[in-house]
Amino acid sequence: MKCPLWSLLTFFVSKKKAPQLQCSELPEDICRQFSLAEIEAATNNFHPDSIIGIGRYGSLYKGTIDDGTVVAVRRCRSSLGAVRELQNEVRLLCQLRHPHLVSLIGFCLVENELFVVLEYMNRGSLADFLFGIGKDYVPLSWKHRLHICIGAARGLHYLHTGAKHAVIHRHINSSSILVDEEWCCKLSDFGLSKLGPRSMSKALIRMDTRPARTIGYVDPEYALYGELTEKSDVFSFGVVLFEVVFGKKAFNRTSVWNEKHMLELATESLWKGTIYHDIDPYLKGRIAPECLNKYLEIASSCV
Repeated sequence: MKCPLWSLLTFFVSKKKAPQLQCSELPEDICRQFSLAEIEAATNNFHPDSIIGIGRYGSLYKGTIDDGTVVAVRRCRSSLGAVRELQNEVRLLCQLRHPHLVSLIGFCLVENELFVVLEYMNRGSLADFLFGIGKDYVPLSWKHRLHICIGAARGLHYLHTGAKHAVIHRHINSSSILVDEEWCCKLSDFGLSKLGPRSMSKALIRMDTRPARTIGYVDPEYALYGELTEKSDVFSFGVVLFEVVFGKKAFNRTSVWNEKHMLELATESLWKGTIYHDIDPYLKGRIAPECLNKYLEIASSCV
């Protein structure tokens, strides 16, 4: 069966306190290693005003290095799990280069603290655009939504087929898809990613632990049997595609759609034929029927 990611690309593009870390665990020979002084200078001594986000790793800072290059600096919180995930992200990103993957600039390792310096994506995440609130919130146009989805599909397709070894991202969601000034989207958040074999036809990774991913995005086969493949990523991406067209979170306890997964409600909407009534109100009348039908066909094939 044709890969849903390839379908999206071909159709729409044609349409236009932690244990002591060891330096040997990180690829300092192929990746820039910053000093703590450089990190402190970049973030204005970790000034609270420099914080642009707080995630499961710890705080994310906006900083400036060298000749004024703006970067994002992740400061790892003191937990073994967070340290291991950031180590994994550094190792992977040192091996990967693609226009739709966020670029690793370097890292800093000082005693029990790990800092990761990444490309700064000034427009934030896809989730910010889809679920933003406040007087300054402006709904994302259908053209921009498509552009972002196509870019994410390209990045994911590269991970599965373009790298030396297959990479299963394992944490695809609307918050891990970032957007830069030019509206180029890039996949981020590789802490949970797994390196697979050279051939995706053999890319079955059996996990002994429960899926550590955002609720609402997890592939049922992965959740039930612990079998991780590229299809696990494709399923998560399909959920993102439905989020984009419905403008609703994959799972939201405060939603008027009740405590159900958005995917379940989207499926009901498709089955009942109420899809045009249920999509994001901002998009009504702004999408050509042929385009919407093909988009929904691809999203459905992902899940």
